[in-house]
Amino acid sequence: MPRVEDTIRSLCSELLSASDDKELGRIVVELREAMHRHIEQLRGRYGSYPFLVERRTRNQIPPPDTKDQTDAARETNPTEVNCLEDGAT
Repeated sequence: MPRVEDTIRSLCSELLSASDDKELGRIVVELREAMHRHIEQLRGRYGSYPFLVERRTRNQIPPPDTKDQTDAARETNPTEVNCLEDGAT
């Protein structure tokens, strides 16, 4: 029995060379089923594999402070600071 990847490759080549609509429909159904099997095998094999490890938790760096963006912009607005220093209102 061939591997699922080999089955998918052969079905793709059959799909490109198919000329009859009935044959085309049959191949598409088989290809969809083969791809579904392959995806399920990958999910079973790598479903619990940690692809992404959060660095903050691994290095114990706390998450960034989450302020409202408008508050952060008000705190760092250089024109307001200059106006207040000049005594202007």
